[in-house]
Amino acid sequence: MKRLLIILTLFTGFVHTAFSQTSAVSHFLFEDYQNALIFYKDGRQFQAPVNFNLLEGHYLFIDAKDKETKQFSNPELIALLRIGERRFLVGNKEAIEIIQTEPLFQVRYSGNLRKAPKLITYGGTTQTAPVDNYSRMIGNNLNTISNNQIVIGVNKTYEVKIGKKTKRFFSKNSFLKAVPKLQRPEMEAYLEQHEVDFGNVQQVLELYRYLTEMIQKK
Repeated sequence: MKRLLIILTLFTGFVHTAFSQTSAVSHFLFEDYQNALIFYKDGRQFQAPVNFNLLEGHYLFIDAKDKETKQFSNPELIALLRIGERRFLVGNKEAIEIIQTEPLFQVRYSGNLRKAPKLITYGGTTQTAPVDNYSRMIGNNLNTISNNQIVIGVNKTYEVKIGKKTKRFFSKNSFLKAVPKLQRPEMEAYLEQHEVDFGNVQQVLELYRYLTEMIQKK
């Protein structure tokens, strides 16, 4: 028994180290479930606490009847989810937030996924332990594992209207590619003078508004 406890302790420590190295984070978009008003395309609406599962790419809600966490059965019928002052749409494995409609500026959230670390079993072999077998022993890290993948962050892709075209970007380089050639040199100069964090929605929104103002003046 003592030997078994030692092995389990070493195994748990190894698991903790492996997950620390991959920097696994929560697989939810929100820290807690958020009270939401869900509008359906046929006019129906109801309230429920919701969250977005970054690992699986879908919304979840807590059913008021049995307090169980469930997935929407027909998400394509949802027109809008209102969470406080924020508005969300259902995307293809993405949560889409509407920041403004005119001109269009949306943020598409998805999970930044990586393969879960492989663990070497004890006994002198190189056989790896399947994730399904060891995930139950990890405690708080259990919710970050699915299909041998973990969430290490949140991807943000911006969808905007530039002129008559809808463009998407997620970084400085992809943003400059989306900018019309006429305005590109000025935007390059702007970005040289202003450090923009493309993970910060407000900073990117200000950058986009500067671009639209520049296009309108010319």
